[in-house]
Amino acid sequence: MDHQLTRLSKRLSFVLRHHPDKIGIKLDRYGRVDLQTLITKFNQHFGTPISEKIIRKIMRESDKQRYAIEGNTILALYGHSVPVQPLTPPTEPPEKLYHGTTHAAAKFIVDEGLKKMDRDFVHLSANQKMAVQVGKRRDPNPVIFEVAAQKAADAGILFYPTESGVWLVDAMPAKFLKIISQ
Repeated sequence: MDHQLTRLSKRLSFVLRHHPDKIGIKLDRYGRVDLQTLITKFNQHFGTPISEKIIRKIMRESDKQRYAIEGNTILALYGHSVPVQPLTPPTEPPEKLYHGTTHAAAKFIVDEGLKKMDRDFVHLSANQKMAVQVGKRRDPNPVIFEVAAQKAADAGILFYPTESGVWLVDAMPAKFLKIISQ
């Protein structure tokens, strides 16, 4: 993705995941908002031309699959710090999932497990490659945890899949985590 599209995508994430109020929009309980309202308010606030065509180009060219357009609405698929409900019902996870993080955070995770912190859910990756990519956002050599997802589900933890390969959980106790790379 070119620099301009990346900048627009980051602003879109900021609004749809964290601060819809910044541009005067209101998300429904699933994080959706009318697409045309978003475009109008986004353009008024940022003074940057964005359109449905540009948003669809961002969605096509990004490997992160952050957004979905459903009918006349748009939503961020994951990563919210504002309260939203998952769109999918809980689903049986694969045997293993993964989580990439910093060395500093890993020290706490080993003892305390994964917590949602300032987000609505803990994010787990479908594969190690994705976990490394996520972890590298904050640490050039991230720590990768393997999550015994099937065992956690058997113990009653609910897993919510997203279209992008991210799995959402409320929390993940340390007993289901194992460091596989550091």
